[in-house]
Amino acid sequence: ETVYQPVPATVTLSGVPLAFPTGGFLQATEDGEAALVAAVRHCIGQSSAIADLFAGLGTFALAVRASYAAEASRDSAAALKQAAPNMNVEHRDLYRRPLDGSELERLDAVVLDPPRAGAVEQIKQLAASNVKRIAYVSCNPATFARDARLLVDGGYTLDWVRPVGQFRWSTHVELAACFSR
Repeated sequence: ETVYQPVPATVTLSGVPLAFPTGGFLQATEDGEAALVAAVRHCIGQSSAIADLFAGLGTFALAVRASYAAEASRDSAAALKQAAPNMNVEHRDLYRRPLDGSELERLDAVVLDPPRAGAVEQIKQLAASNVKRIAYVSCNPATFARDARLLVDGGYTLDWVRPVGQFRWSTHVELAACFSR
C-alpha cells in the first residue's frame, strides 16, 4: 500500500512509458525480457490482428503492437490502457471468462503469458479456434506441458520451445514456445 509517492513510479516497455502500479509484474531481468520478447516476435511473425492474453503491464502487447490485451489486474490493465490509448485493453479474468470462439475468430495470433497455474480454460477455447499462431510464455513447465498437450490435441503443431534462464543461481527457467495451425 502506497503511503506517500511524490513522483509516480514509471517503467518503460518497448519505448512506451507507463505508470507502475502497486503489485505490478515485470520480467526478472532485462536480458531475460529481451529474449522472451524476441521469441514472441519470431513466433507471431507478420501477423496483424494480435491479442495478448494475461497481458500484465503490456510487455508483449507493446512489443508486438497488439490490437487487444486482456489482464485480470485492474491496476495493470488501467496502466496499459493509459499508456497505449489506441490498444483495446480489457480488465478481464480469463480463468472465469476466457475469450471464446467468436472473439478468437478475428485474430491471426495470440500471445499468452499466464501465471504459474497455466491457462487451461483459455487453451481449450484456443484449441478449438482457427488462430494461426500462438506464442506461449510460461514460468511453469508442468502447466505448460498440460496446456501444450491440449493445443496439439486440438490440431496445433508445436514448432519450437526455447528455455530462458533469467533467474540466475536458480533452477527455475522461463520458456517461450511457438504453436502454429
